[in-house]
Amino acid sequence: MTTPRTTPKHVLFVTWKTGNAAAFEAAKRLGHEVTLIRSLRMEKSQNIDFDASPYGAFVDSVHVLDDATEHEALRSCVLDVHRRRPVDGFVATVDALVVPVAEIAEEIGVPFTAASGARAAKLKHRCREVLAAAGVDTTRHAVVTDFDGAAALTATTGYPVVVKPARGSASEGAHVVPDERALREVLARAVADDVTYEAGILVEEYLTGRFVSAEIGLSHGRFLRLAVSERSTWHRHEALETGTTIPAALSTEDRTAVMDFAEAVVGALDLRLGIFHVEIMLGADGRPRLIELNPRIMGSCLPNLYRLAGGGDIFELLVRVHLDEEIEPRTPTFDRYATVRWFGAADPAPRPESVPALEWAAAEYGDSLHALTVRFPDGDVLPACRGNLGNFGEVQVVHADHTTSIGIAERIVGRTAELLGFEVTG
Repeated sequence: MTTPRTTPKHVLFVTWKTGNAAAFEAAKRLGHEVTLIRSLRMEKSQNIDFDASPYGAFVDSVHVLDDATEHEALRSCVLDVHRRRPVDGFVATVDALVVPVAEIAEEIGVPFTAASGARAAKLKHRCREVLAAAGVDTTRHAVVTDFDGAAALTATTGYPVVVKPARGSASEGAHVVPDERALREVLARAVADDVTYEAGILVEEYLTGRFVSAEIGLSHGRFLRLAVSERSTWHRHEALETGTTIPAALSTEDRTAVMDFAEAVVGALDLRLGIFHVEIMLGADGRPRLIELNPRIMGSCLPNLYRLAGGGDIFELLVRVHLDEEIEPRTPTFDRYATVRWFGAADPAPRPESVPALEWAAAEYGDSLHALTVRFPDGDVLPACRGNLGNFGEVQVVHADHTTSIGIAERIVGRTAELLGFEVTG
């Protein structure tokens, strides 16, 4: 990507995480002033240290909040920053902050993803209602309060069905339910958990096919088709995502169908501006169906996979989009396949005293291995991983061959599990 010459502007990042910290450097490379609002509670939950991050050097000004999800505290901080120097663009890459930032940006007149669209996208049943009204997607669903409500839906869909929080992320609280007995058990736990399911319990028709995601931008009414990624899930808990490969190995016809559908989804929600992560099930009949719409850029290490695969610096694009620049649509030309596999404990296991030696992976796979990390959470026992927040390991691989890229990643996870002495989810 050619870096455009721009007049220096003020970019405000609302919180950060390890996988997206490189966006600070991209903003500075473009010549802009960078301000960051930190959230101590969020950083503690993700076990990240801003002072140790090499990307902190690209931040000009830092403001610290105990909890950025407290709307009035965030609003007060943003308004104070805006008074000192007007904000030209916001970047918010964390699920919990997209809607609050959209509302504040709308209040002060700074371009950002539309607040109404972001709210609808994050409330999953509302998103489905909007799409059904627009004729884009008609996946059957219901928000329920008990087993009887869920059973009324299964009478029309059959089993399995999907149970998930009406508003949530990271696959936390999501289940693929195979039969009535399991549905009773899952619903009983969900009804008792008013934190995970505080916005309601959503039951959905089960979709089959290839699980993919469309990474798609929208700027000045023009869509930017960035990538179709393929996703993997764990056989013992299908709602748990275990990895991604960029780009997906799809035919031109299937890729076009996925991107056409993603554009229709984003357009129906009227999101207006941003880079979005649209999770899709591509049926055997070639028909795409929505799993969920995330009104923010793909998370975790996926932006880095995009770069490793040859797509370029997506963070530079992210900053430019949120500064409301005119961007000429182009289709990235990928020349490699970049794969990530995440893993955690399949069942509760004693926390190992130390991380096993991992040098063998680089010795065996050379330049194909980009990263291999294992970091255990605090505590004597590793909990069973049933959501993305439960992962303690990650491997990133890049290779010119699609099957080889995935195979190397999976072999590394398998051998790491052998060294640990217990089953992992990858």
